[in-house]
Amino acid sequence: MSLNKTLSIILFFTVSMSFAEVKKVDVLFEKIDQSSNPQEKKELIEKLKKKLAKENKKAQEEADAIIKAKEKMPQRLYKDVLVK
Repeated sequence: MSLNKTLSIILFFTVSMSFAEVKKVDVLFEKIDQSSNPQEKKELIEKLKKKLAKENKKAQEEADAIIKAKEKMPQRLYKDVLVK
């Protein structure tokens, strides 16, 4: 029982870490947080704004594509009626 639990935990962490991704936005957040120079912070914030706008636009386009695809789906199920 303990071996199964241990293997499950190891598998969970391995899978979760393999699919984790560090985005450039997260790196910029950390750089802004660690920066002590106000001018550098201002420049990094401008970069961050541009990156966030770009990612937001991409997410909006994907959402619009999903909505359009759902509109094309039939509203009710097709019933195959036998012709007599």
